[in-house]
Amino acid sequence: MLDDPGSFHEANTAQLLGYAALTGVADGWLPASWLGTGAELLAAAGRRVDRRGRVTGVSGAPDFTRPGTSPEAQAFHLLGHAALARARAAVSRAG
Repeated sequence: MLDDPGSFHEANTAQLLGYAALTGVADGWLPASWLGTGAELLAAAGRRVDRRGRVTGVSGAPDFTRPGTSPEAQAFHLLGHAALARARAAVSRAG
């Protein structure tokens, strides 16, 4: 729960929002000015990547009731970086 002060600081939400912003820029339904916001959100989650490359501080598998790691968070990290590359290419082409 994002608005519960007793809950842990969850990192996957930043990835999800970053992915959405970057996809919007890449696909043209958000202005290029959103590139920085999306990149910053993805970078915030990137700071939670451990030495093994796992995104930590996300709702952990298998029951998602406590902080940990999950395949879903890993997938969104990869999707976020793909969206970042697409958004940068789209802005570059438009510029």
